Amino acid sequence: MEVMEDGNLMDKVNILIQRDLEYYKNKQAVLQETICPGIIGGRLDFPRSASFAAVKLVLWWEDEYIAAYKKSSGFFQKGARNSRGSIEAFGGCGGIVKSSDPSKFISAVSKSADQLLEHLHVLTQEALDHADLTVLTGTIGAAALLKNCLWFYIQTLKETKSSVDLLQSGYKKYHEMCEALAERLLDLHCRLLSLYILQDADCLDWENRKPFFESERGSYIIQMWWLYMQGTKEDLWNTVPPKMAQRVFSGMLNESLTILTVRYTQSSPSQARSELLLVDISNLLLCVAQLLPSICDSAEEYIGLSGSSKSKILRDVHVKCHDLFCCFLLRGAPLDTLYKIFKKDPDFIELYKTKSNNIDQWIIYALPNIFKSPGPSNNSELNDDISLALDLMVLLAQPQPNWSLLLKILCRNKFKILQTIMNTFLKMPNTADKSVTQKPSDCGNFLCPVDGSCRNVDSATRTMHAGHHYDLILACTEVLLCVGNDKEIEDILIEGVRKQADWEKCFERRHVWNQIRYPWYEAILDIAMPIFPLVVETVLNALQTGATMYQAMSLIIASLGQFLDAIDPSLIRVSHLFQEVIPVEITPVGGSVLMQVLISGLYSYFLDISANALPKKGVSFKNIRRDTSTKSEEGNSSTKYNETSIDDIAIAAAESLCSIDEDNKHTDQIEDFLKQANIYKNDMIDTDDSGSKKIEKNQQMLEILVSDLLMTNQGKKALKTLFHFIKTNNEWLYVMLKTNESKTVTIPNRVTQQNETLLHKMFHIGDTPFDQLLTKQLKPNWHLLLQNPLSLTVERIWMQISQRWEFTHTSTSRLSTHDLHIVNNLVTVLKQ
Repeated sequence: MEVMEDGNLMDKVNILIQRDLEYYKNKQAVLQETICPGIIGGRLDFPRSASFAAVKLVLWWEDEYIAAYKKSSGFFQKGARNSRGSIEAFGGCGGIVKSSDPSKFISAVSKSADQLLEHLHVLTQEALDHADLTVLTGTIGAAALLKNCLWFYIQTLKETKSSVDLLQSGYKKYHEMCEALAERLLDLHCRLLSLYILQDADCLDWENRKPFFESERGSYIIQMWWLYMQGTKEDLWNTVPPKMAQRVFSGMLNESLTILTVRYTQSSPSQARSELLLVDISNLLLCVAQLLPSICDSAEEYIGLSGSSKSKILRDVHVKCHDLFCCFLLRGAPLDTLYKIFKKDPDFIELYKTKSNNIDQWIIYALPNIFKSPGPSNNSELNDDISLALDLMVLLAQPQPNWSLLLKILCRNKFKILQTIMNTFLKMPNTADKSVTQKPSDCGNFLCPVDGSCRNVDSATRTMHAGHHYDLILACTEVLLCVGNDKEIEDILIEGVRKQADWEKCFERRHVWNQIRYPWYEAILDIAMPIFPLVVETVLNALQTGATMYQAMSLIIASLGQFLDAIDPSLIRVSHLFQEVIPVEITPVGGSVLMQVLISGLYSYFLDISANALPKKGVSFKNIRRDTSTKSEEGNSSTKYNETSIDDIAIAAAESLCSIDEDNKHTDQIEDFLKQANIYKNDMIDTDDSGSKKIEKNQQMLEILVSDLLMTNQGKKALKTLFHFIKTNNEWLYVMLKTNESKTVTIPNRVTQQNETLLHKMFHIGDTPFDQLLTKQLKPNWHLLLQNPLSLTVERIWMQISQRWEFTHTSTSRLSTHDLHIVNNLVTVLKQ
């Protein structure tokens, strides 16, 4: 779509709206632009795509901001846009000089936002008139993008003390529009469900004296509802902002459950149709158990612990499923079992007792692969593996990664999941082969930050290779070093590493120059990365101003001591732990693992900053020898580099690092630095609540640690790598947690997620087929199920039992004398 790029903003917006409307009329669709995957969701709930008009307007707003404030607003991260906008804004060569000021900027943004809002209202009405979900989701994306952009400008301009009332008014309108569109989308889906999906005359004919489909299957309604809910969830997850998608889906689930709960709990089926009622309710509960994790934030919410959820909808869903489960029990239990339960003294009947902090019994019934019979009655009886499996189910069902829940899963039970992954891939061959690191590049989508965060996992192959193994070990080590205490690092990292061949060679002083490293060693180097730019800049400036290489090496050690308090404490801790276990024949730089790590990291950094860096040298750790005599001579040289290019200086400094501790040149300085580091180490004290324990029950600490990881590129990549692995290989983890009945345990190697076929989705609930109650694959222990506190009253129990066919059609010809006697006794006990 061609639009005018030059001229007044309001004129451009008018033409943009005209072009967008023409495009819709011609193609009955909205031209959309995809938003970078690294930006989608988050606290502002960015959409997955937005209309071309909205994207163009945001770009023009940024140009206006630059013209008014002579700087970028920051909405586009560094490198996210080419320099065209900035050049034109300042009247660069070939551009148009723009004159603006803050008041003009605010006024122009406010007016253009109002104009596009009117345009979106027109498109929304068209979409609703024609029930066009594609156009509706396109307008939702546009409104969400513009809402977030306005919010960002409001926060930015508050610091400049500019009047932002007009922007706040515009933000409020877009916020209200997003909420209204979400409600419209929910209403549309609910109408489709109630008017079409949940209607079938034959299935709902409860008084029919012929069994449905010869008693060979459950009703079509539940199966079609299940298929529609799965398809809609997938559609929402791929088209609507994640949090909005979750709200819409939770509303759909709640509203449809209202219809189904009333229908089944108030039905009075004939003898022939009674089995259909039980099969349908059983199928329904199993389906809800698979859908429910999508609208939960934790395992506690999933299993219905009281006080665990702040969501009214989630509480309503649990209440309706509880009602359905009670109906299922009282309608399905044999008469003999009911009589044994209710002939007791009422004080000893568990059904009457109130469930306090107990797990909802319906979820125990609906997850037979997780809760083995007899299931736990309360949260304290849940074993660690079940808790982990429930957390995994919630994590994998979300529309966007829940990073805090991911970290909780990785760290629970003393890093059980993380240790399982790490030990599995440490055994793989060639884990010292460094994965190919792609240079950060633009993914081609709108708002891409160009830092590589949106494309971290190599999906070119369907199965994992050595590069994936390397990334996984690196990611596990990053997380372990961030959270673990000394004991956990020693038990998980060091014990695992010591089983590898030639692991100790990383700490040999002759291997400072070697750029092929084990992934766990690379993760240790990453911890020190924040101080490297400071040290390198200081040294390069000194060399350019006449310092000798000997002085530069001395300056490096002094700078490391100066910046020691800026180093992450975990580096000093893990270096100390490795210092205790390295063999006597291994000699690190200065006799210290910490010094070896810092010098190795600086060597790599000097190479990386050189534009014409030499090819990185890689060797095997076996039988390596290196003649360092030339390096020693170079290190003792008094050559000055003030007339040498920065590339050559960086290479020379890197090579001199290989001999920094030879001939006792800097021995005293290194010893002083190590004494300083030991003082820092002695100040670090591990407590009983340190390591993984500090986050298991402390949500605030969990959020802080996740933020620390996500603030660095290495931490962000580590979490994304682990999440991708868990998502694509979750069956293996369920088997390891003993919550999957699969007996074959194969090493996980999938890179891409295996999609289920349409037929599988239609005829299976998760991995189990429909109608398990009918085929006797699911055999409820009625007596055991009726021994749980369900907060029932006599009135509610009688309301369900009285609608059984034995009580509504008490013809002596159809009831044996024994059954008739039981019916009469139950009537006497329960009917008030």
